[in-house]
Amino acid sequence: ILRRAGMTGRHKVQDATGVVVSDGDGNALVRALASAPSDSEVGFQTGALHLDTSNKRHHINVGTAASSAWARSSPVREIINVTSADAKTLVLSDSGALVVMDFAGAMNIELPEANSDNIGWYCDFVFKQAATGTVTIDSSRTADLWYGHVAIEVSAASTAKTFLPNMSSDDRLVITSDNLGRLAGGYLKLEIAAANMIVISGTLVGTAAVTTPFT
Repeated sequence: ILRRAGMTGRHKVQDATGVVVSDGDGNALVRALASAPSDSEVGFQTGALHLDTSNKRHHINVGTAASSAWARSSPVREIINVTSADAKTLVLSDSGALVVMDFAGAMNIELPEANSDNIGWYCDFVFKQAATGTVTIDSSRTADLWYGHVAIEVSAASTAKTFLPNMSSDDRLVITSDNLGRLAGGYLKLEIAAANMIVISGTLVGTAAVTTPFT
């Protein structure tokens, strides 16, 4: 159903709120505004498209008609900077973002649930500077187990050792010391591949006598 309210020219099919196309229940399918959308909006169908004409970006509603959650899909990825010890909880709309770990102290990141609705979610992580406190990247549920592997490179020795989660109880990465890989330059990818399945890959940078960061 095309909405023609507020039509001022023969080529305009758009109402006063920016909605271009709605479904039979009145939920918006396409909206165009000169600004980014806000999460928790009501009345936008799952999969609805928001066109940000000012910043030349588009966003997709990965939430519901009762509460939107907008994921930016073009033309550039979201950058999330972690610059304090405040806990950071990632959500579905953060999928595709680069998380820049840019704090010398402790950092605590929580991932979204690995459930059927979140399959395909992913984020990359880079250590911009060395951390001196404990760095934790944690599943939001103990049932969300980790798979894959991570290498820890000892840059001074030009050697690396690879570690795997045990795939039966490991549900987080806990880096409490330099030999577990909290130095600058580390790069990780985490992806929800299935219900209760989080896949990790990448390389961390540590010191001699490296050991597993999985727990």
